[in-house]
Amino acid sequence: MTALIFLMMAIAMMTASAGYRGTSIGLFGVSFVAAVLWFDRYAIEMPRLPL
Repeated sequence: MTALIFLMMAIAMMTASAGYRGTSIGLFGVSFVAAVLWFDRYAIEMPRLPL
């Protein structure tokens, strides 16, 4: 999933350099929301370490 988020960001950067501003803003927004949801789901959980 992380690779797909990075791929979406790369495509957004390429579309921004090509001049498609609306499409690139939309892709940046979607990738940001996906990254926040991914972080909220998997990075917030505290690891259970044996003592």
